[in-house]
Amino acid sequence: KYEEAMQQYQKALEIQLKALGPEHSSTAATYHSIGRVLYKQGKYEEAMQQYQKALEIKLKALGPEHSSTAGTYHEIGNVLYYQGKYEKAMQQYQKALEIKLKTIGTEHPSTATTSRCIATVLRKQRKYENAMEQNQKE
Repeated sequence: KYEEAMQQYQKALEIQLKALGPEHSSTAATYHSIGRVLYKQGKYEEAMQQYQKALEIKLKALGPEHSSTAGTYHEIGNVLYYQGKYEKAMQQYQKALEIKLKTIGTEHPSTATTSRCIATVLRKQRKYENAMEQNQKE
């Protein structure tokens, strides 16, 4: 159903661009959703382009410390992780975690998810002691 989802998101994006403009947070959310569909299909470069558009808009419309901005940093981290770019993925996850800790706190499931992703990257990098510390923070 990815193609069907993509068609609906494209329709929504066209409407949002006309009605709300290219720098509205709802437009950013649609770019993010398109990126998610592409990511799920394994189209990492295309997904990254959509996430980057979403991030650029969110930074302007919502600011650098909004939980939605953190969500996009997290998704960019996912793409980089699956591309084997662990250092870059770590940077994105850390940005996401820093924002989430400030905005939604330590007890939120989304914060735990980002923390777990950081631990996974550390394991991939064979930094086992650091991974254990990160897992214990969850």
